[in-house]
Amino acid sequence: MSSEKLPAASAARMSRREFTTDVVAGGAAVALSSTAGADVLAAPAEASTGANGKMPVIFVAHGSPELAIDRVKGAPFVQWGKDLPVPKAILVISAHWEKTRPVMLSTTDPKELVYDFGGFPQALYEVRYDAPGAKALAERVEAILPRSSVARSTRGLDHGAWTPLVHMYPQADIPVLQVSMPSAEGPPGLFEFGRTLAPLRDEGVLIVGSGNITHPMMELRRGLPITTPHFAQEFDEWAAKAIAARQYDVLMDYANKAPDVRRNHPTPDHYLPLLVTAGVASVDDAKPKFVLEEFEYNLFSRRSVEFS
Repeated sequence: MSSEKLPAASAARMSRREFTTDVVAGGAAVALSSTAGADVLAAPAEASTGANGKMPVIFVAHGSPELAIDRVKGAPFVQWGKDLPVPKAILVISAHWEKTRPVMLSTTDPKELVYDFGGFPQALYEVRYDAPGAKALAERVEAILPRSSVARSTRGLDHGAWTPLVHMYPQADIPVLQVSMPSAEGPPGLFEFGRTLAPLRDEGVLIVGSGNITHPMMELRRGLPITTPHFAQEFDEWAAKAIAARQYDVLMDYANKAPDVRRNHPTPDHYLPLLVTAGVASVDDAKPKFVLEEFEYNLFSRRSVEFS
């Protein structure tokens, strides 16, 4: 889905300076302008890799755009960013950018964020995340994908990318590139797309799939439930079991094997980044661990996974 609107928490209007001061004082991440001018793949001096010499690959439940300005919901991502090895660059596959071939790359020049949603507090539209342009990473992606299947664009980062990153890497000093998701190729094609990107883990690149394991937008017409309904709980548990067992064939066949598929995913866009992430992880049989296990609005699974 190209836009998103969820129930917004009450928040006073404030200037960008007031917003920045308020969030930093509260201990949450805030989008900052990068002080790193260099556009290099071998970025921060403190960049590191995992114990096996590879960067982990992660699936992030980005949920409501308000995650970016929510100290409580952002706290697990703040800690996750501290626990992860420091990446040289970040590559994001978001539910909010779907494209058939050629796969598109986001701009590597300074660009306003994409505020692809409506009806939220003004503070959310004033968030910035001025990460360095990832020119070197864009060239690497072009090199590992078939020449005719990738192209450049002038698009900035959408909220599937920047809402978790403002918490995980609040200094915005790591180059970030977004690549569109070729969802028309279906689950097997997306899984193979992930496998193609997997060599980037050896080069210090953190590959991020951003979506939600449950995303029952149509249920909002009924109002927010008091407790998590069975259909969402069961889908989340089904996915967790398959992820833990690394049964990627089961995850790919979700349309036939998962419970209440159409209710949990009226459109599949938020589920599909999980398949790209799984494809990356499958190359070296990376082991999954759940970093976050809860629900937002009692409907949207916040289950987030690290494969290492």
